[in-house]
Amino acid sequence: MRYTRMLLFFFSCYLVSLGTGCSVLTPRKDISKFYTFCGYDLSKKMPDLLNAKSVIMNLTVGEIPSYADCPHVVTMSNHDRLILSETARWAEPLQDACTRVLTRNLSELMCDHVVVIPSAYTKGNTFFCDFLLSIGISDFICDESEKKVILDCTWSLFHYASRSQVLIHRYTKLMPYDGSNYEDIIAAMELALCELARDITAKIGQICSETAFAK
Repeated sequence: MRYTRMLLFFFSCYLVSLGTGCSVLTPRKDISKFYTFCGYDLSKKMPDLLNAKSVIMNLTVGEIPSYADCPHVVTMSNHDRLILSETARWAEPLQDACTRVLTRNLSELMCDHVVVIPSAYTKGNTFFCDFLLSIGISDFICDESEKKVILDCTWSLFHYASRSQVLIHRYTKLMPYDGSNYEDIIAAMELALCELARDITAKIGQICSETAFAK
């Protein structure tokens, strides 16, 4: 009698689940959306002041701040509260995405004789590079309360042969955006990286005729 009641109980639960359209056997639908950076088409390039000399530039993007170094997209509210999205995720590590899009943007902005190679491709071997470009990102997040993307970093240019630092520069960008979805946030983050590439290209263009670029 006891087992009969238990069977009747489970059978009743099964009928209720069918009536409500639910079932423990039905898998939960994954509503996650995956994002990455694609880069912008940039037509304006740095003037060719290298006298047609080919230059190889090794690019290293340092570790992303740990609060943003996770599969989920992280935003900020009220300047101190972090929000971890349940549905918006990165399709690749954020550091890899930044490296990839900066490589593309710098390659498009600089003259054709400058070859930008991510350090991951050289596996730490920099002996054949003319310059080392290092970018350290200290802050890269969207402040939803201010509707701005914050990008704060320091980048430096190092001449490999002479073992000398050519340039070091602090860069901060507050990129406003419209809208309230993650597509708008990701687009603003990508545009902030584009502006960083423009800043690097402009600063290098200012010194390239006076430094080791022209030697």
